[in-house]
Amino acid sequence: MQPEPQTIPQNDQIPNASQPIQSQTYQVIQTESPNCCEKFSKCVSGSTNIPLMVFLILMSSLNVIILWSIIHIHIHFFKFLFFNASIFQFLFALFVWSRMAIKIEKNTSTVKYGYLFLINLLILSIFTLTLPLFRIWNFILFETILIALNNKEKKMRFFCCRITGKQVIICSIIYHLIISPFDIFSLVVTIAYAFLYNKWLSQKLNISNEKVQRLENSCLIKTCKEKFETFISLEDTQKNDKKQQPLVNHQQDINNSVNMSFIPANMYPNYYSGIIAAQGQQQIQLQQLAPSEGINNPPVVDINQPN
Repeated sequence: MQPEPQTIPQNDQIPNASQPIQSQTYQVIQTESPNCCEKFSKCVSGSTNIPLMVFLILMSSLNVIILWSIIHIHIHFFKFLFFNASIFQFLFALFVWSRMAIKIEKNTSTVKYGYLFLINLLILSIFTLTLPLFRIWNFILFETILIALNNKEKKMRFFCCRITGKQVIICSIIYHLIISPFDIFSLVVTIAYAFLYNKWLSQKLNISNEKVQRLENSCLIKTCKEKFETFISLEDTQKNDKKQQPLVNHQQDINNSVNMSFIPANMYPNYYSGIIAAQGQQQIQLQQLAPSEGINNPPVVDINQPN
């Protein structure tokens, strides 16, 4: 008997010689080109992912340099001093303040951060009897000191170094004393206001999440929200809070760690006021009474989270 010829199984992956080879098609995905603001942000700071309010504050600080170069001042020596100081103030804003302010805005929302910026800038301009545009650097120094006061033992970046919050306060004051020795009055006012705000005014000048939501739904701000991708909405901050929830459970370990970077959540806390806050407090009180009085534990409502 002759052995039966064995048929070799044909592999589906190997193309058959009798069939034409099909050419693969590649889909080219065209990404959206950056807008004018993103291009300018990339040119100035090296990044296009800067939140809207931080970007506007940086551009306002840059406009001060341009303004001093345009304004005609008869005493040219003072013109040189103010122009020179505005350059170093912008460098401080770019390499010290903006790195921290980006995290603050992402943690508080653009509307809330813009509101607090305008309120504090207006107060500083009133105390120093100056136009708000020339007090941009005062707000930047004020918020830098405020962040450092809330994170005294945390590591923070100061230009190319990483130092503690206490050292940031000292270095920031010395830096502005050197570059602005002729503006000592407004410097003292800014430092005093930062300590005053941290101790008494942080809660009084704060704004609730309900008001932030109403402002975000207004016509002008809603247009900016839809147009700019760098607009940080309240919903974005709440999503960020959910991602950071595991860190909240270890808050004591975080506070004891001096090598951790600063915590932006303790700067301008998000909160709901009115009926929502009252309901949350009542449910928290009921939960505390439950073990001793035999009350069933109701679900705890975190007033910092969306309904």
